[in-house]
Amino acid sequence: MDDINIYDLLVAAADKYGNKTAIFDDNQNIKVDFSTLKSNTFRLANALMKLGLKKGDKLGVYLPNCSEYFYSYLSSYITGIIIVPMDFFLQKNELINIINHCDIKVIITTTTSRASLDEIKNKTKSLENIITIEDSPYYISFWKLINSSDNFFKKAAIDKRSYSTIFYTSGSTGAPKGVVWNHKHIYMGASASKYFLDISEKDRVITAIPMSHSGGMLFPMLAIKEGISTAIMRRFSPLDFVQLIEKRNVTLFWIVPSMFYAIIELKNINSFNLDSIKYAAVFGAQFSTQIISKFRHFFPNGHILNGWGMTEVIPPTTVGSTTNLDSVGKPYKNITLEIIDQKGALLKADKMGEIVAKGTGIFVEYYNEPELTNEAMLNGWFKTGDLGKKDELGNLYILGRTKDMIKVGGKLVWSSEVEKCLMSHPCTKEAAAIGVDDKLRGEVVKAFVVLKPGIILPEKYLREYCKNMLARFKIPRYITYLAKLPRTGTGKTDKTKLKSLN
Repeated sequence: MDDINIYDLLVAAADKYGNKTAIFDDNQNIKVDFSTLKSNTFRLANALMKLGLKKGDKLGVYLPNCSEYFYSYLSSYITGIIIVPMDFFLQKNELINIINHCDIKVIITTTTSRASLDEIKNKTKSLENIITIEDSPYYISFWKLINSSDNFFKKAAIDKRSYSTIFYTSGSTGAPKGVVWNHKHIYMGASASKYFLDISEKDRVITAIPMSHSGGMLFPMLAIKEGISTAIMRRFSPLDFVQLIEKRNVTLFWIVPSMFYAIIELKNINSFNLDSIKYAAVFGAQFSTQIISKFRHFFPNGHILNGWGMTEVIPPTTVGSTTNLDSVGKPYKNITLEIIDQKGALLKADKMGEIVAKGTGIFVEYYNEPELTNEAMLNGWFKTGDLGKKDELGNLYILGRTKDMIKVGGKLVWSSEVEKCLMSHPCTKEAAAIGVDDKLRGEVVKAFVVLKPGIILPEKYLREYCKNMLARFKIPRYITYLAKLPRTGTGKTDKTKLKSLN
């Protein structure tokens, strides 16, 4: 496995699949075959080096999902340039902070960006060039670079231990951190996907999640490693999602829970033929019988799977089975997972504690943050911050985040338990729970609930419902109804913003 090289995979994919479509980019009305994918990757690699980028330099990418993302990832990996994918929902100041934090030299972006490119250039010390995917008199043209460059690229010698990628986490509970991967990490997610799922070159995936995310990097890797074709969504919308599945006969997708719920609640979903779907992997979902029934009705040939992963532990780390949707299953072979108590001692089966991970699939470090890196490690184990337990067979169950523990009068309440109860109510569309200060008990539970369209539900009825499922101290003391929950760029509930609403 250590001998795998992205250059070799790219060449082999072009030789094997040739004019087969690798990318369907309907937003730009283009198709890209595997031969063109290789050719344009080589051209961009040569162009970036002519601009002065070399091994170890940082290339930022600030784009929505698009075919140019494939070339950006692959050209970086074959040159040894470190790619820094940045969420397209980031604001100007967040971009400036990231560019300055890791000394990005060149950025690939779009003139339609919400951020002022000139202001970004003026407020960053390291940024030398801005490349835009549109032709512009003010910036370097991505496609003019490609079209004016040679499509021959000599294979470079790259140390597998050297940095390949810096993913800045979405910061749902704090400031973003730069998670560093090396060149061994790049293809691990594709290998794990093949391990968990029966996939082949006949399959097609859809980019529902951002390609700036560690799970979004899987798309180009599955293309060159397994010959899988990708249908690109510029950004997620449930209607566009089902339309594209039907149009491109998509067979596989992976999404976060908020996307999943939006899809199965789509009003006219019955009008689409979704028979092509084989697998739907949802990471961190809580499934009710009603939700499962809806999925099976709309996706008659699809298998729903519950998975778990995080940027620091190369995703997908675990994927469960269709017969046990409460569990996220067992880890891929490059990772060992254990459960520890608050003192760091290993726990036995069915005991809840923090999930820790060890293995070759663990990230290198938090970039330029040695103290944060040290805080995240315990005797060689990475402390994930997720709460879970394992059963006697070694199957993992995700129970929440350590930061989502609410201490009510000395008793522990897990947000996920409250959220699961609220989500089971037939009038609830979305729910999130946090702890808020209380003079008597230290903390009490506050819930934020999004009701289904047209529903009016007094708080007292929701509390009465919770009484049948939760201990009294777990029942939300406060309930706030929202039109929608705030989300991070990857679709997770942004609890930092929820706490600021108090």
